[in-house]
Amino acid sequence: METMIRISPEDALKIVLAKARPKELCETVPVAGALGRVCAERISAPIDNPPFDRSPFDGYAVRSADVAGATEASPVRLRLAGSIYAGDAYTGELEKGTALRIMTGAMFPHGSDSMVMQENVKTGDGGAEIFVSSPVGAYENYVRAGEDIRKGQLLIEKDETLGFAHLAVLAAMGFESITVKSLPVIGLFCTGDELVSAGSPLPAGKIYNSNEILIGSRLRELGFAPEILPVGGDDAGATAAKIDTVIEKFDAFITTGAVSVGEKDIFHEVFNILGVEKLFWRLNSKPGGAILCGIYRGKPLLCLSGNPFAALTGFELLVKPVLGKIASRSGLTVTRRRVRLSEGLNAKPMRRFMRARVEDGEAHFPAEHLSGQIFSVIGCNALLDIPADTAFEAGGEVYALPF
Repeated sequence: METMIRISPEDALKIVLAKARPKELCETVPVAGALGRVCAERISAPIDNPPFDRSPFDGYAVRSADVAGATEASPVRLRLAGSIYAGDAYTGELEKGTALRIMTGAMFPHGSDSMVMQENVKTGDGGAEIFVSSPVGAYENYVRAGEDIRKGQLLIEKDETLGFAHLAVLAAMGFESITVKSLPVIGLFCTGDELVSAGSPLPAGKIYNSNEILIGSRLRELGFAPEILPVGGDDAGATAAKIDTVIEKFDAFITTGAVSVGEKDIFHEVFNILGVEKLFWRLNSKPGGAILCGIYRGKPLLCLSGNPFAALTGFELLVKPVLGKIASRSGLTVTRRRVRLSEGLNAKPMRRFMRARVEDGEAHFPAEHLSGQIFSVIGCNALLDIPADTAFEAGGEVYALPF
């Protein structure tokens, strides 16, 4: 087996990102189903929002000139000409000396330029007239058409990831559907003679396959829909044939297991059989340092460790941002922020990524950190980046990478 120099996670990511290509296919989907998708075009407002002048409160639509001199001692009397409710279209014009009862969200009638709050009004003559005890200025208590969004205003840029607020804006503009980038098709292939699927009896020497759920669920959590292949064994020829058969339908292909230096770490041979363009093997950090990445038929082939936490670490450092580029989702980059350590750490010769729970800027550790252990990830929300050959006292600061 060839020897390759270990590289940093940052350099490894740059290498793969330089080879990964965004998926350019698009599709039209209902606005209600577009949450988390990437917009494929610039969208501008086709109408004003609100589309008409409307009332922000319950009260009375008036001409401001009619009530300019209103006081408690000398209220202005106006004839009540009717009512307007939200959804009504009042076609007439408000005459001088009259008012209209108007409800929140209702369209102002022509001729009115303000609204008197109902607490500043008393009714008389069986509800046929009102007495206004406080003046209002022109366009006071008045929402103009387009106050929120003007027709022609840019709403969404191309390649923006659509959140709930984007979708609400589109709905307010009357969009029923939207063109989005097609989701990358991602394959997940867990290998190992020791793996048994959940629900089956567990023979001696075997373990249940948790990586399928670990990585598959993380992909779904990020908005992807992976296709999970049946578990593969430690046979290089069969594994290479399987990948060769299915690779064309995927935009990226993820594997777990068989990437270290043991006799059954077959992916080095798989790469040779397929003629994969090898990008790198092994990082100068742990866990998850045993990562093998290449390009096969233009698709990233991302081979993670079989140890669950090592696989998760490799996924967060490399796979997630690579998929972000393929999906045109800027939010899947690796982000960092400084946090305080709740306890001290001894120096280790290699850079480490430790699971932790970060609360109020302070990082707390579980008791166990081995790469093959997954239970202690429950309750954690970040990886801590611990430099090599560096000891820390409690209160020292390191970078956290939130999940």
